[in-house]
Amino acid sequence: MKKFTKILAAVAVIFTLTVNAEAKSKKVIRIGSANGGGSREFQGILAIGKELKLFEEEFGKLGYDVEYVTLENGVAVNEAILSSQLEFAFIGDVPGFVGLSNNVGSVWIGEDLGFSTLGIAVPKDFTLTSAKDLIGKTVAVNIGTNAHLLYAKYFEDGGVTEDKFTTVNLTLANGAASLVGGKVDAVFGDITALYPLAQRGEIKLAFTTLQRPEWHSQLLLLGHKKFLKKNPNLGVAFFKAVIRARQEALKAPEKYYGAISATALKDYPEFAASLYNADGQLTPLKSKITTDQIARAQSLVDYFQSIKRINGKHDVKTFIDTSFYNKAAQELGITE
Repeated sequence: MKKFTKILAAVAVIFTLTVNAEAKSKKVIRIGSANGGGSREFQGILAIGKELKLFEEEFGKLGYDVEYVTLENGVAVNEAILSSQLEFAFIGDVPGFVGLSNNVGSVWIGEDLGFSTLGIAVPKDFTLTSAKDLIGKTVAVNIGTNAHLLYAKYFEDGGVTEDKFTTVNLTLANGAASLVGGKVDAVFGDITALYPLAQRGEIKLAFTTLQRPEWHSQLLLLGHKKFLKKNPNLGVAFFKAVIRARQEALKAPEKYYGAISATALKDYPEFAASLYNADGQLTPLKSKITTDQIARAQSLVDYFQSIKRINGKHDVKTFIDTSFYNKAAQELGITE
């Protein structure tokens, strides 16, 4: 009996050592996204890839597990990259380029939603015809996010300075709730969160960047620069999943409108199609960085430098590394 007990004890020790060794050798890729203060999680191509488990498949071939991380906003995403808590990230252009210019350690490796629509919502009984209608009012915007660009451009274009109204810095979810509750007079934010509220009659959409496409935002794919320099094969694996996700969506785009918009537009497929699939090719979801997107990004960076939200001059081309996308597309035999 004693001998049998010793054997069991020895087996237990071996099992424990094996489990501990496996735990120590476990490798994880962390992909992050801002959740808009609770109004959404993953969006765009990444959401499709996540739904289809393509990241698990591609990284699994290289011995990695995948962890999806949602953070409150783009500022938090930048902080996570800076502290090496993320290897890849989905982020809005405003926080993305602020982070790049502040050298948080990220690199611009691709696009997700190349043209994302923003909007301004007001109470149902309020008529907004121009920025001057908001003089003396209280407006909500999440400073440092994509909505910040629309906010800045809308008032500048309307000739209204910030001392003429009150600004409260709220996440989109909290801003929308404050608008419904009568605590603010307007909220600036992502159309995917505002449109359903308007359709339910809780608020009114007074303006969208569909009227001024030059004010659309971009949603970027970033990578941890030092990590990718050491592990370029993982950058290629990431884009294999991204490219495959778009190819799957092209087969039946209506199945994925909810995922693209983080479920917000799943009940409004016609509107989703007008945003993402007007040409039948899901063009806003191409992950290759184009010259037009570079020009738009440079314009954004220059503008935020001019209003002192970004320090110093920056050439966005110095932030770009398309090698991972290019190799993945080549290996898959796909040209977007």
